[in-house]
Amino acid sequence: MKYFFYLLLLSFLFSCSEEIEIEKTLPTTPEDLKEHSAEFTKEVIEVTDGVHMAIGFALANAMMVEGEDSNIIIDTTGTVETAREVKEIFQSINPNPISAIIYTHNHGDHVYGASVFAEESDPEIYAHSSTEKYISRVIGILRPIISSRSSKMFGNVLPNEHIENNGIGPFLEIGKDGRTPGLLYPTKVFEDQMEFEVSGIKIVLYHAPGETNDQLFVWLPEKKALFPGDNFYKTFPNLYTIRGTPYRDLAGWVNSLDMMRYLEPEHLIPSHTRPISGKQEIYEKLTTYRDGIQYVHDQTIRMMNQGMGPDEIAEKISLPKHLGNSPFLKEFYGSPAWSARNVFSGYLGWFDGNPSTLKPLPKNEEANNLISIAGGWDNLFKIAEESFKNENYQWALQLTDYLLLSKPDNKESIILRMSCLKALGEKESNPNSRYYYLSSAALLDENYEPNDILAPTLEVVKKYPIEAMLESLKVSVVPEKSIDKNIQLLFSFTDSGKKFSLFLRKGVLEIQPFEVMGSSVQVIAKEEDMKAVLTGLKSLPISLVTGSIKVNGSKADLLSLFSSVRS
Repeated sequence: MKYFFYLLLLSFLFSCSEEIEIEKTLPTTPEDLKEHSAEFTKEVIEVTDGVHMAIGFALANAMMVEGEDSNIIIDTTGTVETAREVKEIFQSINPNPISAIIYTHNHGDHVYGASVFAEESDPEIYAHSSTEKYISRVIGILRPIISSRSSKMFGNVLPNEHIENNGIGPFLEIGKDGRTPGLLYPTKVFEDQMEFEVSGIKIVLYHAPGETNDQLFVWLPEKKALFPGDNFYKTFPNLYTIRGTPYRDLAGWVNSLDMMRYLEPEHLIPSHTRPISGKQEIYEKLTTYRDGIQYVHDQTIRMMNQGMGPDEIAEKISLPKHLGNSPFLKEFYGSPAWSARNVFSGYLGWFDGNPSTLKPLPKNEEANNLISIAGGWDNLFKIAEESFKNENYQWALQLTDYLLLSKPDNKESIILRMSCLKALGEKESNPNSRYYYLSSAALLDENYEPNDILAPTLEVVKKYPIEAMLESLKVSVVPEKSIDKNIQLLFSFTDSGKKFSLFLRKGVLEIQPFEVMGSSVQVIAKEEDMKAVLTGLKSLPISLVTGSIKVNGSKADLLSLFSSVRS
């Protein structure tokens, strides 16, 4: 009887609870985006005694901490040229040598200026233990697709005057105006936490997964100064980035922010956007930020458990007004809708639960069916054109998918698609989607010239691990060129003493970091010469002629291997 009473009471309480309509966030506009540019006024700010931030020079900030007889750099900008500009200003403030560089994470806009800051002083470079792996991953097996999508997302294919800002910085300097990378790999790494002292400055590094898995934050306990890396900046964060990324764990990101909050910093110096001082203000901003992230995570899970798929959740999810109207959660970088899709795929994978998506029709067949329903290709084109005239740009864009699947080279459809993309881009206030639309339109122009923002230079290639570079060979194998091949080779490197056995076996390339007897050819070279060939900076035939790469055995097998990894 007692339990029955409790059940009755709970039933009454739940039935009496009222649902309150949630006030939604005000949408941003392109005018808001223009105003956001003030966030990136180019200057060097002394945040607190001996702590300086360079903002507006590049996509990411660089910070200098003055020590007793040397200085510490936190993040290095993204190119040699921008790093040199910042370094000269830092040196005018304090000319002492640089004894330590700290990478908050692996992204190129934070690490590609390191060689400039390391000139003349040979500093230690601190990072999380996984940072080198993630740097190599982007430069290596994923370079072509990450370069392509990043170029569109950051607008690097567009004229400079078309870029208002990139949400978290004025512009991405990597791959722009002939600027060059100056990468150095970490020399000191840690797992969870590292405490050390440099030139009288006590430093604590905390592993803090968030925007990246290798993310860390820097805590200077005596100055009460905290450097959150990319786990906090003045815009809704990229809980998912449309250029593509490993799963970003929202729950882990919230935990990392809580670690920062309870240190009670008095100065917060982000790697993007401007610094904040004042213990109470910082605590409130971090609380709002972590609540925004947790809200998206928890509400996505709630709707998943109700059986909703990613499309439906993305349509429904939005921050409540008290969060979304915060200047620190405006959608100038990430989006709750994109983030919800990321949460869904992170927990449940690609399948949305709808049986019709288990084995969908091939896209060409789907296009032909839709064209048939419309009464023919010309009729569908007229529908798409009319949709565009009625400013239904998204529907018109989706219809051009089908039109171009059927007739890929049709100029009218290409022009219509370009027009849709431009119209959608001009309406967007989120820089990521704005420039992705506008860049995609630019790519359809017959005069467009490709731009590889991650194109490797010889200097970068020299530092790149040969193991990671050989991994990129595996994902370059063309089945149609290798399905009938069975080749075994040995690569021997004279400078490092390393040996790798390669087996090209009917469309699969196996690579082992040791010698396996039975190779038909032994390839002898320095690592840097082979790296230059693997990245296309040098020609294999010319390298064979000059003798920088030597072969014992069948040259035909070596050439056959390389012909199998070229599209």
